Amino acid sequence: MKEFVKGQRIKLADLTSVTTIEVSIKINFTNLKTLDYSCFGVDTNNQLSDDRYFIFYNQKQSPDGSLKLLSSNVGGIERFRIALSLLPQNICKLVFTAALDDEGTMSEIKQGYLCLSSNDKEMAKFHFNGLDFSTEKAIILAELYFKEEWRFSAVGQGFSGGLRELLKHFGGEEESDS
Repeated sequence: MKEFVKGQRIKLADLTSVTTIEVSIKINFTNLKTLDYSCFGVDTNNQLSDDRYFIFYNQKQSPDGSLKLLSSNVGGIERFRIALSLLPQNICKLVFTAALDDEGTMSEIKQGYLCLSSNDKEMAKFHFNGLDFSTEKAIILAELYFKEEWRFSAVGQGFSGGLRELLKHFGGEEESDS
């Protein structure tokens, strides 16, 4: 298994030839916090051109089954399954995020990681902690993106707003209650 640091990138083919992979995320805080984990399937303009490719607690699967939220934070781990071969061509980047649904900031993270696996074998792991952040309420953890071929990037970028602001950043709209 390859360990990644913030900003590091790799061709996915250098890790595996399999096109169905799992992304697992675990974040521990110094005090108990509630987090919303999401996957944004965005286009070449870094925009959510189809809201059905925004996967989160209230929409656990894309219409074609290419993106699935497998668990609801079982054992403190959130898991997504991605079938890259099923994604429509306009989805060229998958952005994995975590947003606080609580008071506090990401600086309170004791330890966290994002792990890529295939066929139950861990391929890559990106570790981070609260020292990487200050007042942010969300994190863009990692990206799988297509540039001639699929690639992985350990991002680890703090984001000031929560889930609502992330959605707005990627061009999505929150549904109204009416």
